[in-house]
Amino acid sequence: MEKKDRKLSFIGILFLILISVITLNVFLYFKASKLQSIGIVEIKGFGRINISKEENITLRPTDILTNCTKDDDCDWIITNCCREDAGAQWQCLNKNSHIDCQNKLVLCPNVSVPKPKEECKCINNTCEGLIFIVSR
Repeated sequence: MEKKDRKLSFIGILFLILISVITLNVFLYFKASKLQSIGIVEIKGFGRINISKEENITLRPTDILTNCTKDDDCDWIITNCCREDAGAQWQCLNKNSHIDCQNKLVLCPNVSVPKPKEECKCINNTCEGLIFIVSR
């Protein structure tokens, strides 16, 4: 009788461990989903990192235009759909370029990347950002 009781106790303990592991996984799954929905990602060893969640870009070849005829055709445009205060990636493009930010998810690094102060001009019928490098 004692062996049977030990066997039942062992099976009971294994069952409780199994239920605990399943419960923990369900809890962590929903916690991760909630954190992602509010823009927080937890990275082991680094703690929490706030990430601005915005829509990703889906581009057709005609969406990004670099051709121009005059300087007024060109401007600095954000190409990764992140805001200026959330890690924007700027490119000197034709003002008529269209960036579609409605179809996919993109995670922005949540760092400030202001619009470049360098000139964005039409050079040889192509929009180009002029970055001045000062040598010493």
